[in-house]
Amino acid sequence: MVTRTSPSNDEEPNSDSSASRRPTRRILIRSGALVALVCVVTAASLFVAGRIPGGSMDVAWETPADVWAIDEGDRERPDAGDGSWLAGDILVQSGHNGATGQDAGTGRKVWEYRSPGTSKICAAEADVEYSVLVVTRDDENRPASAKWELCTTLAGVDMKSGREIWRTPVPAAPREKRPGDDKRARVAAGAGLTVLAHQELRAIDTGTGAPRWTAALPPHCVPAIARPAVRYVGALLACDGTKKEPNGIADDAELHAAAFDPATGALLWSTPIGDREPATWRSGSVRLFSADPLVVGTLEDTYSFNSDGRPNPPLGGTWSNSLSVVDGTMFYTTVLTGGGVGSGRKKSPYRESVLAHDLTTGRMVWRSDLDFDIHALHLRDGRLTVVGEDRALHLYAAPKLYLLDAATGKERDVRRFHYGEVPVGEAFEYKDLLIVGGRAYERS
Repeated sequence: MVTRTSPSNDEEPNSDSSASRRPTRRILIRSGALVALVCVVTAASLFVAGRIPGGSMDVAWETPADVWAIDEGDRERPDAGDGSWLAGDILVQSGHNGATGQDAGTGRKVWEYRSPGTSKICAAEADVEYSVLVVTRDDENRPASAKWELCTTLAGVDMKSGREIWRTPVPAAPREKRPGDDKRARVAAGAGLTVLAHQELRAIDTGTGAPRWTAALPPHCVPAIARPAVRYVGALLACDGTKKEPNGIADDAELHAAAFDPATGALLWSTPIGDREPATWRSGSVRLFSADPLVVGTLEDTYSFNSDGRPNPPLGGTWSNSLSVVDGTMFYTTVLTGGGVGSGRKKSPYRESVLAHDLTTGRMVWRSDLDFDIHALHLRDGRLTVVGEDRALHLYAAPKLYLLDAATGKERDVRRFHYGEVPVGEAFEYKDLLIVGGRAYERS
């Protein structure tokens, strides 16, 4: 005899309540999966784009295409006349055909300066405080017989309007297609002066182009590099030596650091460079990092001098090809400290560091190791902005910005740029924008 037991209401498999819960559960599961998929796709899109809300650098404006025309055409020297400066509200960019001024807030082109005729720009410097761009260019009126006499005209361009306001001749360089930096007259501008170093040291007024003075140099010395500052004109002198080049400098010429009165050109002091042995020119492998304080980099070391010419302890390294900034008694520079697959903790092919040295003691104050290739270094208000490119595992380029405390080297902020956008060039801060290499960025 079979006894049938009737199930209770709670155990009824075909009850209406159980049947209704199943579609609801399916809908919830599908909705959750859809939300998760949307989140994953959105996160992946932001990651690929390099955008992290609250931690990215977004493009505010880009340099118009017609501005890049100043660099169009075949060039014998790929960097002839290239430069960027921020003068007030105007971003000035120069190339081998001319220069342009852009509104720093919008990127809109304000003016354009074209090198006259078929002449090309050989070099450009700027006296930002006086808003004058100083260019060395060819003479557009030179006769056919002087076709190799290039880079023989110096001109001043108003950085507010783009108008050429003066011009003056400079010594001709050796007969070659496009003379290099170490062959032609070297020009630097600042503090209301434009100084030319070419067998003699002379200064002209940046605002008018009028001659100011010609310096009386120590015996058997010629200026190699000079740069004006408010307190004095800092210079590197090449003294004595054999087998001199047309510019009067020999490879074995001894280097002296010197300072000249900016008002009269009188020699204030001159000091040999070198620790145990005097430093030599060696085909121009020397860099003048700063005029005041005077900081010099050679193949052997980096040297600095106080205001009366007394040498400070050397810094114990050479950074001739590094990005560097001098501020008061502090020297900030980048240095390659590693590289190659597997050499770093993140296996990046590049590893650069930012170093801070006290010029008065020669000691390193701090070191910040950044596992990426540094492209730009900018100092303002006690903050170092470092822009570079991280290639983790060689898979993709990840442009980043690090904001370092200039006193301690500690990271204050880290941000990403959009992937595919690698900022390279001079860096400037304008209001809330960071301008690097023809683009302006804003923090999001």
